Amino acid sequence: SSVPQDLQDLINKYGGEMPQTWGVPVEEIQRGIKHGVRKINIDTDNRMAITAAIRKVFVEKPGEFDPRGYLKPAKEAMRKVCIQRFEEFGTAGHADKITPIPLSAMAKRYAGGELAPKVGITRAAAE
Repeated sequence: SSVPQDLQDLINKYGGEMPQTWGVPVEEIQRGIKHGVRKINIDTDNRMAITAAIRKVFVEKPGEFDPRGYLKPAKEAMRKVCIQRFEEFGTAGHADKITPIPLSAMAKRYAGGELAPKVGITRAAAE
């Protein structure tokens, strides 16, 4: 997803040396979702949120050495990013619709080819 400028600025404000970075804008990801994209990585955004929160604590409270003192705000920063992305990507509020599938069932689906990528195959081409 798009690299959040506010998080990049926070990282650098509190002593980070993250060079200017760009990603895919959220609007483009939303357009991709409308066209069938079903996997979006938000790991970079989460790592940036965690890093910014920890750096902030370490600068504002240099005596802090208890992980609970800096991991709690880091977790909250990540939670905020996740909620924002879930809302932007139209996935918020759908957890109750997910039925857990045992690993053995998924392995069978992969082995049987059911989950093989079908990129670029149109219905007409498949027939």
